[in-house]
Amino acid sequence: MSSHIHELWNDLGLPEEYPELDPEAILSRVEAALEQEEAASAPPEGPRQNSMKKKMKWAVLLAATLALTTGAALAAAYQMGVLDLFFTRGDASVVEPYVQDTIKSVENEDYRLTADSMLYDGQNVFVVLTVEGLNQQAIDDLMSNRAFAEAHREPWGEDMVSRLLESGSTGPDGISYDLRTHSGSMGIHDLPNPSGTSRSWQIDIQFGEYVGPLEEPLNVWLAFMGRDYAVRLPMDSVVEPIRVTPDLEVISNEFLGLRGRLKELILTPVSYSYELERLGDWSSYADSITDLGVATDLFYLKMKDGSTLTLAQLGDVNHQFEQVVDLTQVDSIVFDQWEFPVDGSPARVAELDPRLRPFLMDPPSPVYDLEGLRLGHLSLRQLCERLGAEYRWDEDSQTATARYRGVTITATAGSSTILVDGQPIEATYYSTKTDENGDEMYLPNPAVPVPDGCDLLVGHHLLEDAWNIWCLGCWSHDVSPEGFQFDAWLIIP
Repeated sequence: MSSHIHELWNDLGLPEEYPELDPEAILSRVEAALEQEEAASAPPEGPRQNSMKKKMKWAVLLAATLALTTGAALAAAYQMGVLDLFFTRGDASVVEPYVQDTIKSVENEDYRLTADSMLYDGQNVFVVLTVEGLNQQAIDDLMSNRAFAEAHREPWGEDMVSRLLESGSTGPDGISYDLRTHSGSMGIHDLPNPSGTSRSWQIDIQFGEYVGPLEEPLNVWLAFMGRDYAVRLPMDSVVEPIRVTPDLEVISNEFLGLRGRLKELILTPVSYSYELERLGDWSSYADSITDLGVATDLFYLKMKDGSTLTLAQLGDVNHQFEQVVDLTQVDSIVFDQWEFPVDGSPARVAELDPRLRPFLMDPPSPVYDLEGLRLGHLSLRQLCERLGAEYRWDEDSQTATARYRGVTITATAGSSTILVDGQPIEATYYSTKTDENGDEMYLPNPAVPVPDGCDLLVGHHLLEDAWNIWCLGCWSHDVSPEGFQFDAWLIIP
């Protein structure tokens, strides 16, 4: 998957290789492009489950800008950029001492593989990986993606080779890792090419459970270099996590009626995991084909300053955070109706604002669409009522003003320009049409007035980004001629 920064670079009409440029000048150009494209980057609603993966945020701009320079500046950018690339909210300094940036490179006669920097928290590995071609043939194969494509020929066949040559992807077997005693999953995202002879990726490996510090390193290698040329990632240094062992019954998913016994819960600065012994019938979860299945964890952090952090605020994706948590500032962990003090005190019934729990909202009727596409609108007034947000309506200007978590949104009927804390953002949707060059298009997505409702229907992507909430469409399949039906919005504050 190409990074958003790389897409912006291409949109600016710049060459494939990143030349030696002034970082401040580059940052200004990328920021300008992002301001125009931020609202446009969201896909339309459709008969699918929505991805909870959020866009790279502003901190990535700094890392990407540094990465556009060359030589020693490039190396420093990637070595120090692992935190900026993965943890795009808040202060990440608490885990800086655990970043590894002196990992030994490996090379053969054609390529050099380097782990520029990495972080291991006991259950996830975050690493920036770079490969450099050492001769002209190797460089040509690397930059054209033939190196990855040919490595897939024997196990996958000619069709996969052609697809990888066209897409530039690393492919299903392009980057591999091993850890003998544990399984896991891996996510790979392209970074801008450091030079005309090298490519880089940000990679996260999730074990799905807490394994803690390990003496054995993690080997990571590229298919066309082979396992004999793997970089060895040290796994022996982690932040001491918060661990609770409640052995209490909890509701795992209130919408699907799923119950379990919470045996253990572990919190690190950048992720959490837990052991749940399932109770009763979980067939509704296995059969779930809507986004109700993602509303599983009623998980919150109560901080010593009196604030409460939700998973949406933490930017949780598959139990990994976008915001680094200072564990010394956590007072208690809430899971469902139970609150677990981190000082070891007995568990107690949680006192939690009910407006922080996930809830369902009816979709507009009829569902607003353009070009036959459901554009993911929802009632701004109803959303504010459920969230406990401030809401004001001006009848003369047909303008709604809403404020939540310190961020103010102003929308006007018929206008696709939305003000977020006074800054104009263009609300758009991904069109089925293409421009004269055959490229994809984003078209204006105006706020829609609700007749006699003192209300507007607004696209959900902008609300998610401004307020750090999730708005997920829930669909029933095979119940209409189109094969699906939009049932409700699932809102996760």
